[in-house]
This record gives sequence, C-alpha cells and structure tokens, in this order.
Amino acid sequence: MVVFVFDVDDTLILHNKENNNYYETLNNGELQKLIENIKYQKIYIYTNGTYSHAESIVNNLLLDTNIPKKNIFGRDTLPYMKPDIRSFNHVNKIIKKDINYKNNSIYFFDDLIDNLITAKRIGWLTVWISPEFINKPEHIDYAFPNIFQALLFLKEQ
Repeated sequence: MVVFVFDVDDTLILHNKENNNYYETLNNGELQKLIENIKYQKIYIYTNGTYSHAESIVNNLLLDTNIPKKNIFGRDTLPYMKPDIRSFNHVNKIIKKDINYKNNSIYFFDDLIDNLITAKRIGWLTVWISPEFINKPEHIDYAFPNIFQALLFLKEQ
C-alpha cells in the first residue's frame, strides 16, 4: 500500500489538465475518482499555505475522500515550513505513528524542487509536478506535467 502526501498550490491547482480555478469552483470529481482507483492507505496534505486554505482546497477537490483534519499540515499548524528539514521530520514522525510504515511507501507530490530534495533526504518517494517535467533532476524519482498524469502512472504500478 502507498501513502500520498500532497502539496496544494501549484501541485494540485495550477498544474492540472483542466486549468480550473479551484479557489472558486468545485471540479467534477475527476481527481477524487482517480485517487479512489489507486490502492492507498492514507492521504495527507502538506503545504506552506494556511491550514484553512488547505482545508478549503481539499473540500473542493476531494469531496468524499474523507481526509481527517489531523492529516492536513499547514504553516500555521507546524513549527517550521518547507523545505526546512525540521518541518519534514516533524510531519514524517506524525505520519509514521499513524501508519504501518514497514509495508508502505510514502509518495510526496510537490512543484518545488527544494521541497522534493528534502523529502528525498527523509526517505520519501518524490513526484515533481511541473510543466518542466522533461528536465527532471536525477535525484527526483518521478516527474509529470500535472497531478492527473502522475496518478494515472501510479495507478498502473
């Protein structure tokens, strides 16, 4: 089983195939349907945005996925922000307490290379979401132009 840790802005919102404005409108549930077709144990949100901002985006994108409030990490609920290693260690410790880590891979989706570098240092699998995906640095595990392509790939694994 896998665990997903999603950044919010630019990862889930900006680099999406529909170019919808998720701040103002609900999507058609396509992202949620795609995630539901992948076997995963838990989903977490990890953003440098505020907790309330992350929660509102989650409510718009993943209506029925039931991400518990404790699985959302925002800048106002953490002692440090990404890409600080202390922030990643803090979140990693909470996630590992919450899951059976021995049998899971943690996939971290972000649009910023610095955040992915730190995630890789703590042992997470890294997924870069960027229109520049063809220029993927060697130390990043996967790169895709948008979250949909990334999840379609993982669905086939």
